[in-house]
Amino acid sequence: METEALIVKYIDILSESMRQSMRKYKEEADSGELFNLTITQLHYLHAINEMDGPTFKQLVEKFNVQKSTVTDIVNRLIKRNMVYKKQSEEDLRTFHLYLAEKGKEVLRIESMGYYYFARKMTKCLEDDEKKQFTELLRKIVNEIDK
Repeated sequence: METEALIVKYIDILSESMRQSMRKYKEEADSGELFNLTITQLHYLHAINEMDGPTFKQLVEKFNVQKSTVTDIVNRLIKRNMVYKKQSEEDLRTFHLYLAEKGKEVLRIESMGYYYFARKMTKCLEDDEKKQFTELLRKIVNEIDK
């Protein structure tokens, strides 16, 4: 089997294992709320967190979607008490978006699920192999981001 086909096979195996690990972590952490979100809603939570108080317009630009799409997704997150909006002091027509405590908790639980999977994935590696693996992942991520 050619190298790329093997890589695809192993990525698929890892992806399925990560999904199973996240489900198991969800059950152990009793965090059903995280898995009741759509992937799009989760992306919005991440964006709001990373952008630190973005406006609706900034989310429109980031996701390259219509304002009505952003408004619909954000309003659903507001109804679920994961996001709140605050009127701008400089321009009263503008609102900034922030994560509510529940939204922060969802991202924390998700992050802990990834740590759980990383530990599971690397438990068979020696310390020097973990360092090599980390360096390879860094190299891949840096190339993908170009």
